[in-house]
Amino acid sequence: MGALVFFTTNTLSYYHPSRRKSLYLVLMPMVLAYLWLKLTDVFILAIIKDADYSLFFDSSAFYRFSVCYLILAGTTLFSFSWYQLGEKEGEQRRKEETERMAKEAELFKLRQQLQPHFLFNSLNSINSLIGTRPQEARTMVQQLSDFLRGTLKREDQKFITLGEELEYLKLYLDIEQVRFGHRLKVKINCSEEHLSWKLPPLILQPIMENAIKFGLYGTTENLEIIFQCTAEDNILLITIVNPYDADMQPPQGTGFGLNSVKRRLYLLYARTDLLQVKETDGQFTVQVKVPRVNF
Repeated sequence: MGALVFFTTNTLSYYHPSRRKSLYLVLMPMVLAYLWLKLTDVFILAIIKDADYSLFFDSSAFYRFSVCYLILAGTTLFSFSWYQLGEKEGEQRRKEETERMAKEAELFKLRQQLQPHFLFNSLNSINSLIGTRPQEARTMVQQLSDFLRGTLKREDQKFITLGEELEYLKLYLDIEQVRFGHRLKVKINCSEEHLSWKLPPLILQPIMENAIKFGLYGTTENLEIIFQCTAEDNILLITIVNPYDADMQPPQGTGFGLNSVKRRLYLLYARTDLLQVKETDGQFTVQVKVPRVNF
């Protein structure tokens, strides 16, 4: 009996009948129970020659077959259910791992796309400065080098503090300051208590780049960008406001910057309401909501 139980569980560990062949789960214990009955009849009756015992043994065949069948059927159903459950759990783990890897690959791709997007703009600016302001061009090359070095350091980081992100943002603003000089002014209002808040790296630079691009295009006036942080209900609210003139805007671009930020926020927090854009009274406002992440 023990050998039959072992055979049943071992067989079901690698063979799972399909729905159309589920009848096998009933037939297999029945066949095995019948074989066990015949084998025990042969061995027991060959060993024991007592006529009364042989008569009793023959008369109890149905009961012995029923007990053996019930044990094997129960073992079969339990083993089949156990292995099916394990298979579903394994499939679920593989599915979750595949989804996680796909999400990480997309996040990596979005981060990688941001660098050429910004790099091309910076190189064009350096090229325009080389002839007229070579010293500023050299300064901008050094700042760009520091900026890209900081990018590489953050490749494997999923979250950094707001303080670290602001340091990185200031490197970017130093580069833009060379381009636009006194025309560009950025006010950053963030209290000390918010600097330890965790957020995705390189999430603010595309928004600031968008503010500079649409705030300065087509005008010779100065631009003041307001960067403000507040917190409520375990949500960090980052608001970036820049002047906006609908009549003096650059040709329609790809919209990659803000779209990439929105997509990254969705992939990390599974929410679509974390980036909001508003245009009112000549002001273009972008608000980012960053939920608190506990480690």
